[in-house]
Amino acid sequence: MVPGFDFSTSEVLEWELAAIWKALDEDRLIFSRHAREELSLDALTLDDVLDAINFPDEVSKDLPGGPRAPGLNFDRFLGSMRLRAKVGWRDATYIVVTVMAN
Repeated sequence: MVPGFDFSTSEVLEWELAAIWKALDEDRLIFSRHAREELSLDALTLDDVLDAINFPDEVSKDLPGGPRAPGLNFDRFLGSMRLRAKVGWRDATYIVVTVMAN
């Protein structure tokens, strides 16, 4: 099985982004229960999150063993608000693990 991310580097690689965008285009990007709950708690829409993933202002990577879950963080700035969508990988599937606005 090909891994979803290269965790040997903190650099976000083009193939990682391309794989997530391909999964999104093919309706294979799923949302965790936690992410769906956070949508309503933060008054976000699914389109807000999909825009953040498709058109991020910044993308960063959290590595395993750190303080946060491993995966890619897609940040989109809407005025003074930052919307973040975290995409993880499990069992050959890309998953929106959480979303937040602050």
